[in-house]
Amino acid sequence: MGKSWSLLWHNDRRRCVVVRAQEGESSQSDADFEARVAALRKAKGQMPSGESRKKEAVPSRKKEAPKYDFSGEQLHWEGTPHRGDLVTNLALGTTLLWLPLTFAAIGRGAFIKFKFTDKRVSVITNAPWKNEQLDVPYQEVKDVVTVGRGLGFWGDMVVTLRNGDKVELRSLPQFRELKAYIFERRDAMREESLGGRGAAGRPAKGFAA
Repeated sequence: MGKSWSLLWHNDRRRCVVVRAQEGESSQSDADFEARVAALRKAKGQMPSGESRKKEAVPSRKKEAPKYDFSGEQLHWEGTPHRGDLVTNLALGTTLLWLPLTFAAIGRGAFIKFKFTDKRVSVITNAPWKNEQLDVPYQEVKDVVTVGRGLGFWGDMVVTLRNGDKVELRSLPQFRELKAYIFERRDAMREESLGGRGAAGRPAKGFAA
C-alpha cells in the first residue's frame, strides 16, 4: 500500500513538473512572439500600443521670389485714377447708400498713383495711414482682365501673377492701351530672358537671318 502511494505521488510530482515546464515554454514563446511583432511594427514605421513617436520637425523651404533689376527703366505712362470716376461718385454721393463708394473714390483720387515703365507696373499709395509701392514685373504677369467704366472712358484692371496673386488697378485711364502694353512688354522680356529664342526652342519672330 505504501509503495503504490509513493508511485502515485511521484507520478503526480512528475506531472506537476511537466505542467510547469509547459507553462514556462508557453510564456517564453509568447514573449518571443511579442518581440517579433514589435520589431515588425518598428520596421514598418508603426509603434507598439502604449508607445508614441514624436514627429521630427522638417524645416520648411520657402521658394524665394526672383529679383529683378529695374535700373535704367523708361517711363511709359504715369497718372492718377480717372477724374471722371471721382466726379461721378461725388454726384451720386448725395444718396446715403452711395456714400461708401464716394469715400473710396475720394481716397483713390487723393492718395493713389499708377506708374507704367518698360520693366514694371507700380501702384503707389501715399496716404497718412499707409505709404507703400507695389511693383509688378512684366515677367511675372500671367493674365490681364479689364472692365470698362464710365462709358468706356476709364476702367478697372486686374493683373494675375504666375503665383496666383492678383493686383487691382481701379478707375484706370487708357486701360485698353495699357493692357496691350503689358502683354507687349511681357512677351518681349520673356524672349529676352530666353536669349532671343521662343519657348519651344525656335528663334523668335523678327528680322530674317
